Amino acid sequence: MNKMDIIKKLLEQNKADAIILHSPENRYWFSRFHSSMGYLIITKKQSYLFLDGRYITAAKNQKDLQNIDHIKHFGKSVWEEMNNVLKNENIQNIAFESDWIIYKQYLGFKNAFINQKLIPVDCSGMRMVKDQWEIEQIQKACDITDQVFQTVLKFVKPGITEKELARFVSDQFFAFGADKLSFDTIIASGINGSMPHAVPTDKKLALGELITLDMGCFYNGYCSDQTRTFALGEIKDAKLLDIYNTVFEAQSLGISLVKAGQNAGFIHNEVAKFIAQKGYEGYFDHGLGHGIGVEIHEEPYENAISKSILTKNMTITVEPGIYIPGVGGVRIEDDILVTENGYEMLTSSPRKLIIVK
Repeated sequence: MNKMDIIKKLLEQNKADAIILHSPENRYWFSRFHSSMGYLIITKKQSYLFLDGRYITAAKNQKDLQNIDHIKHFGKSVWEEMNNVLKNENIQNIAFESDWIIYKQYLGFKNAFINQKLIPVDCSGMRMVKDQWEIEQIQKACDITDQVFQTVLKFVKPGITEKELARFVSDQFFAFGADKLSFDTIIASGINGSMPHAVPTDKKLALGELITLDMGCFYNGYCSDQTRTFALGEIKDAKLLDIYNTVFEAQSLGISLVKAGQNAGFIHNEVAKFIAQKGYEGYFDHGLGHGIGVEIHEEPYENAISKSILTKNMTITVEPGIYIPGVGGVRIEDDILVTENGYEMLTSSPRKLIIVK
């Protein structure tokens, strides 16, 4: 199903004549044009991209612009320009992104579109199934991420700080062709590994520690998200090795359950049950994974209450972890493409414990 068909289905389900997209992520998803500001009105037959003077020339010059029939320079009043389109198209019911629009913006719509009925629509699920081009961009982002990881293994050594390693990671992403980071790089060494989203500190890396590295990048507007926990020198603490092996086995279980038709909540609960049975109940306290695309976290989510059914060409993460305060922690995360009968790995860095000597 192409993007126009997805929008048409959304309009039919919500009995709307058109939809207005304001979020940068949804506008990019539909058009492949980046802008911090703009509006996109999509009717059942036409699409109109409204931009100000900062972006209008770039949009008109972009050769790979997708799904856009008309580019409008809104000048002094975007409301006037949009109302002209609504009037010409005889739009009575217009949908808007209820999951993104803040109340102030909603009041702006209400004051501007006095001849239309505003229909709130949850758009969070419309980007879940990826087309082939989107999958290729995510794959490229994942390939860049593996390249960065390989350079990290050559660079990392005792005595450098978590912050220094984070800066190195950032530089390497840009060197390998990333557009930007998908999120602030997470470096958690030693006991800091007990914090799932630890912020890099001035703590120096030491021999005998596990180091968790959570990183990713954007490529052509689509992202990667990979976590690896590796050892700096030999790990003599048997508890840490047991934690690693448990997370590795738990992730392997989670990945094996991925396929079209599977309930995302079921996968999470099976992995959580496995970790609890290994003696670590209560130390895995976040969702197993999430969708990735033009946002680093998007539908579908794999957590204890998820009802999402996986569909072919969804792209998701599987990222179990165990975090024990005062001891440390482990997380392993991969990006995965859902297929009809299973999955394909998009990330490719080694999953088994790597010991950097």
